[in-house]
Amino acid sequence: MLGAITGDIVGSVYEFNNIKQKDFELFGSKAFFTDDTVLTIALMEAITRDVDYGQVMHWYYLQYPSESYGGHFRKWAASLCDQPYNSWGNGSAMRTSPVAYAYDTLEEVLVKAEHYASFTHNHPEGIKGAQATSASIFMARNGTSKEAIRHYISNQFDYDLDRTLDDIRPTYHFDVSCQGTVPEAIIAFLESTDYEDAIRNAISLGGDSDTLACITGGIAEAYYGGMPEDIVHDSLQHLDKNLMRTVFSFYYKYGLRPTLQTRQ
Repeated sequence: MLGAITGDIVGSVYEFNNIKQKDFELFGSKAFFTDDTVLTIALMEAITRDVDYGQVMHWYYLQYPSESYGGHFRKWAASLCDQPYNSWGNGSAMRTSPVAYAYDTLEEVLVKAEHYASFTHNHPEGIKGAQATSASIFMARNGTSKEAIRHYISNQFDYDLDRTLDDIRPTYHFDVSCQGTVPEAIIAFLESTDYEDAIRNAISLGGDSDTLACITGGIAEAYYGGMPEDIVHDSLQHLDKNLMRTVFSFYYKYGLRPTLQTRQ
């Protein structure tokens, strides 16, 4: 989850200023958290407190109204609506990482991913994106190999994961759909060598950079058993005390404790 939040922060400065390379400053001076982080942390709180996620999202929107929410979500949140709006956008996938840590079986993760997506993203593609992301993270944190993850996600969700980043990068463009974001984010993870490399892979594609890196980062944190300590430190510096408190409350409730890696 810190992996997803970090991906969002790192990608924030490249969302509308795409780059097609891996050589860039990881935390630019203008980096910031976006709606991806806010709604991921809102889901942590909803799960931790066992309360209605829709109500929690409304509250977080009122506390953080200036983040880069999508137009449909902003209208939904501002109106205090409690009905979903049939979205297939990648918002369901970028906020779903806590699901993969709070539940104990893949079957339960899939059910809960659908549940938390459907507060807003009840379109089949919106649900599929959340489920594929949650399943990837759950499998990764439980020691499943990359090839086994690739095989399961490809067969279960009909995503084409046989492409390479070099295949995708030249023509990839800004795409806010789950179907145009989640497969690419998973491929960025599959081609990575460590957590940082995964984030660099995702951002190098261009497109919706913060959300791509958010999804990729959530999977990479789980697979690589944590994140380098300096990256965790730099990421946390971008959160306010309330957001940070919720993150750590979730980690501690589920006996996770943020896993840190010391660079060699």
